[in-house]
Amino acid sequence: VHLATIPITGTGINPARSLGAAIIYNQKPAWDDHWIFWVGPFIGAALAALYHQVVIRAIPFKSK
Repeated sequence: VHLATIPITGTGINPARSLGAAIIYNQKPAWDDHWIFWVGPFIGAALAALYHQVVIRAIPFKSK
């Protein structure tokens, strides 16, 4: 992951670190792909919540 993102964010995997670097650099290439650092975690959280509601809660719990 780090090697693939060097041209995009300077290897900023943490969204807060990527935001700081983009603000300081303040050039268009820094902002082109920055949205994925914020949208990705929200989509992942929504999919995890959906999985929990649909799949995990659908499995009946059996107590001993």
